[in-house]
Amino acid sequence: MSDWYPLAQAWVSHPESPRHGGRLELFSDVDPQLPLAPGQTFSLTLSITPQDAPFRTYGYLLGDVFEGVTSVVTHKGLGKLGNGRYATYASGAEPRAVTLVARIADDAAEGSYLLPRIVVGVKRTEEERLVSSMSVSHVGFRVRRHWLPGRSMMLPPGGRFVIPGDYSPAAGLRLVGSTFAAHGTLLGAPDGSLTYQADHDHVGYDGFSCCFEDESGHRVWSEITVYTGDLSHSPGAIRTDG
Repeated sequence: MSDWYPLAQAWVSHPESPRHGGRLELFSDVDPQLPLAPGQTFSLTLSITPQDAPFRTYGYLLGDVFEGVTSVVTHKGLGKLGNGRYATYASGAEPRAVTLVARIADDAAEGSYLLPRIVVGVKRTEEERLVSSMSVSHVGFRVRRHWLPGRSMMLPPGGRFVIPGDYSPAAGLRLVGSTFAAHGTLLGAPDGSLTYQADHDHVGYDGFSCCFEDESGHRVWSEITVYTGDLSHSPGAIRTDG
């Protein structure tokens, strides 16, 4: 599973014979540190590893993660239960891995968070009742239509830089505004450009955010960090004033 990203892991042991149990792992083909965009498809894989060959080891993906924001495209090898869970099982000592493909809704709310939850269960024999773990969740996904990394700038005291009005950090985005800076002045020009002018008496960190908008009117912010002066004079330190 080296090409997949781990999201959650659950364990179960039978209370009457702890050697019987199993492990359930959930993986994704997209990095959970990056956001998912509306309309994007991604895959979730459930991997079951039985312990000491019980009759069956069951793996469940709770269905509430797919309510509203996400829909299931395919779930080959997974059955959908009446309670909304997606389930599969491994027999004996043989491990099993199955993959579900999901899609983020086109109208998913900006900033929505998806947190998949899993449950693992074990049956020593066909007649015995299922013994299950609690539901487990570790890592999830944030929905963003656009994701912009922050930027950093270094200037001399009183320095300046200009963000052109036609600057677009990603296809279809245009600059529409900004927040204020604490130790500098931001000036917008009729051509849409934005100029940052650092205060002449300030040495240290400053920052502000730029707002970009797409054709549908959805907005995304990008953080800009500014340092005025020479970092070698105070390595590792952040100058504070006032």
